[in-house]
Amino acid sequence: MNNIFILDFGSGNTCKNNYVTIQRMIDEIADIDSDRKFIIKYQLFEKAGNNIPLFLSCFNKAYEYAEKLGYQTTASVFDINSLNFLLNFDVPFIKIANRPELYHLIGEVPRKIPVITSVKDQWYDLTATQFSNVLACVSNYPAKIEYYEKNFSVNILKAGISDHTEGWDLFEKYLPRIYECHFCLEHDNNNPDAGPFARTPEMLKKILGVMK
Repeated sequence: MNNIFILDFGSGNTCKNNYVTIQRMIDEIADIDSDRKFIIKYQLFEKAGNNIPLFLSCFNKAYEYAEKLGYQTTASVFDINSLNFLLNFDVPFIKIANRPELYHLIGEVPRKIPVITSVKDQWYDLTATQFSNVLACVSNYPAKIEYYEKNFSVNILKAGISDHTEGWDLFEKYLPRIYECHFCLEHDNNNPDAGPFARTPEMLKKILGVMK
């Protein structure tokens, strides 16, 4: 895999399953990212506590609209039905979240499709390393840089990070080959995907120069 920068658009928590909001989120990215450096990623699940599932019809519309603007779109999947739905699309990879009970889904993905898996420390499950690329992930919102550096080697941090820290210090220090962060139009403490660890369009403008 070449260098990858993933923007996590979340589930229905962020867009409220409103297509106007979905389109605005994509438009905001397209306005600042003329070289189309980002990959858009959603979260697909049937049920996850109090989180709001993204309507499959919304994902379909988002995929089509993003494609018209030159963006690739994919998703994290949390169950087999969501995975089977996503396999109907031409995606650059499929994401598995930092939950070992989901790692069995890696084996359900056709081998021709790359898999990226978030892991909680460098002693992660062997399944994740044999059949997927891995991202160092600390599931605190927000997380601290020292948590990442305590749980992962420098080599792993340079290979891939799912970033829940505030700001760009972790990214700029390690410049990982695969990088993922949450994206929102504005911070919202009532949305679990849009806290201070999420990147806004204004924040992304500042990092595009580092990526060139």
